[in-house]
Amino acid sequence: MGKQQEGGLKGWGASAVDLSGGRQVPVTNWSCENIDVATQSGSTSERVDYWREMILRMFADVEIGAVPNPAFFGKVRSQKCELLRISDVSAAAQAVNRRHLQPRSRDEDKYFAVLMLEGTEQLEQDGNRAIIGPGDFAIYDATRPHQLSFANDWRQIIVSLPRTGLNQLVVGMENRMATRVSMDNPVGRVMRMFLESVTSQIGQFSAAEMIKLSESATNLIALTLGNLQTLDPAHSRSQALTLMRVKVFVNDNLRDPTLNAQQVSLGTGLSARYINKLFEHEGSSLMRYLLRRRLERCSADLLNPANATLRISDIAFRWGFNDLSHFSRVFREVYGHAPRDWREAQLRQ
Repeated sequence: MGKQQEGGLKGWGASAVDLSGGRQVPVTNWSCENIDVATQSGSTSERVDYWREMILRMFADVEIGAVPNPAFFGKVRSQKCELLRISDVSAAAQAVNRRHLQPRSRDEDKYFAVLMLEGTEQLEQDGNRAIIGPGDFAIYDATRPHQLSFANDWRQIIVSLPRTGLNQLVVGMENRMATRVSMDNPVGRVMRMFLESVTSQIGQFSAAEMIKLSESATNLIALTLGNLQTLDPAHSRSQALTLMRVKVFVNDNLRDPTLNAQQVSLGTGLSARYINKLFEHEGSSLMRYLLRRRLERCSADLLNPANATLRISDIAFRWGFNDLSHFSRVFREVYGHAPRDWREAQLRQ
């Protein structure tokens, strides 16, 4: 479980000099499972720029227009796991616009479920428009064009969850975008209390606990939206929990270069064939999942300033690769560049 790094991640609390312009820029490990960031100091333009960076790194590639305001602020407390990210977000008045038609990556292929806590938000997507205030709930597709507008200071809980998972639970999800969902019912009230309770404990859950909580959050959101699918036995609750257990084992043992299907089978008490059957519902396999998680860990370490003195091979071997040429080849296939070139390009940005 990636804990908040020593020294904190409070916006401008930790910084490094940008040699190109001498300006102080924040140092934040965006791949960390727990993040607590805020625009606490600097000029208005610097705070707005950092807020844009926060949204880009944690949510989606959008355009943000902020009302000129010397008191502009933005804050995010967030914890994620493989299946879900839950965030407590607050900021000053602004407009958000997504024009892109495709997600940048698998991590952006999400629905954003929003529970408003303070202020109001206007959402527009697919010709629908909803205005939500404190206690109201709505959902929209992060991958498709949408517009959000906040006239004043606001605060909300955002649950980012994979589209495929919710599509399997709710009939006609495409018709639910940017529509106000009534919370004036038993399920809605339970969901609101659940999300508020989890949000108050952000940063305190283990990886295994977050995975279990993510299933509860997804099911409550689906129940609140209504129109539930008749579940196929292949997507049963027990199999979903079993797949989560396999993923927890894999993530706990990523650093072991000898980790293979047989070891995962022995460690979980499941046959390798059954494990791959579970991954088929996600269009993947056990070894593809293992490779992807190792590459994600490597890419995060390559961008972490604390690892600036580490060689590419040091990072690759740290996360279970034992052949540098193989690592370079699969990294290029996923990220489009050799690890060294990708690292330099990302750090320049």
